[in-house]
Amino acid sequence: MRGLLVLLFMPGVIVEGIYPSVIVVGAGPSGIAAASRLLDNGITDITILEAEGRIGGRVNSTKFGEYWVDLGGQWVHGEKNNAAYDLGDPLGLLSKSVGPGRVDEESPIYRCYTSQGEVILKEIAKKLVIYAEEIPSDPSGMENLKTGSYGEHVNNKLYEFYDNHTEEIPDDMRRSLTHAVRLVMMSSEGAADLNDLSLKKIFEYEGTGGYQLVNWKERTYHTVLEILMKKIPNPEEELPVVNKTLLNKQVIKIIYDEEGVIRLMTSDGTEYTADHVIFTTSLGVLKADHEKIFEPRLPEKNRNAIETLGFGQNAKILLYYDHPWWNTNEFVFNLITWTDSDRKEMENDPERSWMLGIGFTVSVEYKPNLFFIWMSGPYCEAMENISEELFKNQTIKFIERFFGNHHHLTRPKDIIRSRWNTNENFRGSYSYPALASVDRDASPEDLGTPVTRNNKPVILFAGEATEPHHYATVHGAIVSGWREADRLINLYKNVLK
Repeated sequence: MRGLLVLLFMPGVIVEGIYPSVIVVGAGPSGIAAASRLLDNGITDITILEAEGRIGGRVNSTKFGEYWVDLGGQWVHGEKNNAAYDLGDPLGLLSKSVGPGRVDEESPIYRCYTSQGEVILKEIAKKLVIYAEEIPSDPSGMENLKTGSYGEHVNNKLYEFYDNHTEEIPDDMRRSLTHAVRLVMMSSEGAADLNDLSLKKIFEYEGTGGYQLVNWKERTYHTVLEILMKKIPNPEEELPVVNKTLLNKQVIKIIYDEEGVIRLMTSDGTEYTADHVIFTTSLGVLKADHEKIFEPRLPEKNRNAIETLGFGQNAKILLYYDHPWWNTNEFVFNLITWTDSDRKEMENDPERSWMLGIGFTVSVEYKPNLFFIWMSGPYCEAMENISEELFKNQTIKFIERFFGNHHHLTRPKDIIRSRWNTNENFRGSYSYPALASVDRDASPEDLGTPVTRNNKPVILFAGEATEPHHYATVHGAIVSGWREADRLINLYKNVLK
């Protein structure tokens, strides 16, 4: 007995049988990171409840044509202070993309197309896009802002650029260019509207050093999940994360009492119990359903963050061609602009207005038969809601309208779209610091504050929206999952001291 007591009281010792049951809600990067960390540290009584019929969350890799493609997270943003990069790079799985802002010999070709099928700004399109990419790191002029919004700052900086290039950019082109560039910037910042994004928080954001568009070569972002689960590099060392995951289990109620016992109900009527819950579902789901899910309601700090932090809207459209109509030896970034008259016409057409949310198109590295369309903002929902047949027909008409005058177009073999915004298990893409969150002093740290009972964390929150320094990223989601797993590991390593 004395020997057992000595063992129990040794700092950091894990003793089988004393560890709690843990339910992880969500099998995205944060949930898988948390579960893997717990398993790796001897906490094995784990169940993962995943609402979708697959693992991955907002990392959604699917077979399309001859390729595996990402409908969600795609690029590793940065080479320093980035968990995803640190996981993939030592294994030789990553490569620098040729994307916007790259100014060496591998720079992409920049073109600007109009809704009249014209190519404009041939000499200055590249300079404009690179200039726009640098705005987030240029605070000059922010002292003159009226609203404190990033959107106001972006507009001011763009009009400075136009004023310095009056010969290349006439006045009647400025509004359409501004709309297009703002859509591009919404895609990187995640905001539903740049005017709702806090400029102050943009300049406080702790980014990652190095190149910002690193890709997984022929692979997809699902690779990072396999690394987390230790399936890569050695499948024989894979952690049993998948075996502990139950799919199609949408959690609709979490009841936690004063004693700390937690009951979870899923939409199929099943009930589960646990000592701790790590909740990793998106901020979009929390915004829509937190009052219904949690009983009793969450503390004010968490609710304030849920209600005021922003959650953006982005979407992808991918076209697969047996015979690509573009030069597959080039990486081309196409900025999409609408004339004022064409925009007005489209706004009044409920079946086609979604096209106004398209900011740019690009070819895809390592996958030469793919053509990629990126959308941002509220028009994403309209695109997701139209029928499959109408969606495909209209996408082809969009290609014909913008590119038909300058290319010998071929017909795509297939077209797919993401559906993040209308899927009730996501309700959007990723988080951003909205002006309301600044006004009400809410932060990702507040969202990630655990709910405690008897000084013990019982409801823990992970996910990119809870990461103060790397929100809106997959690597931020991973770090948040590790953070909450470590919280439990440390709790149970020290509780018997």
